Amino acid sequence: MTDLTDPGPGSPQPPMPSEGSADLAAGDLGGPSGPGSRQSQGVATLHPEKRRLTLAVAIGIALASLGFAGGVLATRTPPEATPVASQTADLGNEPVERVAQILLPSVVEIRSGLGGGSGVIYKPNGYILTAAHVVGQNETVTIRLADGTRLEGKVLGRDTGRDIAVVKVNRNRLRAARIARGQPRIGQLAVAIGSPFGLRDSVTAGVISGVGRTLPTGEAIVDAIQTDAPVNPGNSGGPLADRLGRVIGINVAVRGNGDSVAFAVPIDVAMETVQRLEKGQDPAPVAYLGVTGTDPSTGPGGALVTDVQADTPAGKVGIKPGDLITAIDGKRVTSMSELASEIRKRSPGDKVVLSFTRGETPHKATVVLGERSG
Repeated sequence: MTDLTDPGPGSPQPPMPSEGSADLAAGDLGGPSGPGSRQSQGVATLHPEKRRLTLAVAIGIALASLGFAGGVLATRTPPEATPVASQTADLGNEPVERVAQILLPSVVEIRSGLGGGSGVIYKPNGYILTAAHVVGQNETVTIRLADGTRLEGKVLGRDTGRDIAVVKVNRNRLRAARIARGQPRIGQLAVAIGSPFGLRDSVTAGVISGVGRTLPTGEAIVDAIQTDAPVNPGNSGGPLADRLGRVIGINVAVRGNGDSVAFAVPIDVAMETVQRLEKGQDPAPVAYLGVTGTDPSTGPGGALVTDVQADTPAGKVGIKPGDLITAIDGKRVTSMSELASEIRKRSPGDKVVLSFTRGETPHKATVVLGERSG
């Protein structure tokens, strides 16, 4: 996992009665109910002998209802309590448990000469998605399935620019994870599953803290997902999932220790990359501008250029150190990471219009983006 710190190698009552009266209305006891009759007043007529018998029965019923039998308080045995372990979990109220049950069978542990990481099965015939830095330059790795089976995995390809790799094992009828589509929402549940520190089947949860993040590395990742779900060494390459157990990202990096700031490659980006890697094709070329920079410490936001590499697209149009890039194709950028993300969304050969200031003077320049493999 890319360090910012790197968590990569080395390191699943019954309903209440309805309201309403059950009382009998006057005249509902049967028999005559005409005006003046006793029943019409809600009173049943009884002979004296029957009254005494009825009274005795009524007293007996009353005593029984109070728990008496022959004048002695009856002992009642309380119903046996149902053990907690035997109760069926309400997974609707335990969304993280539900995600674990759905996704754990699809998560694998990956071991290589670099250490350990995680991956997720995305096709039942043995295709596994993971992070490129987990497999490194290895051609084969060891895959441990959820049932403990160890298999040799062949690395079909890797895209270091997007930190995505594909591994294939010789096994069919595996449990493939469901893949989400579209961008997650800030604040939604996020569940990370993997093998941190070699502890298999570890599940942690948090929320989506941000989207559209760009990792501060030489190979910036487009629109990375930020989460506060705890991610540690060994989680790299494992899935980040939503509350339905669908994969929304591949965990690749964490910032610091205990900062609760982790990053994942969006699954849409990962799956676009996978289509090329499955076929043994080279990773898609990455567009680049040819500048390095930082965020300004004072004044307006933007991407403050600190260096321009020779013979690069930016250098060819006269961008200089000290220039503050404030927009690309009319879309405002407020930081260097936003500029990098916008560049990475485009393809080599695309023309973009940069708006920038030099001193107090505004400028614009049209740049043809270059190509950088990976």
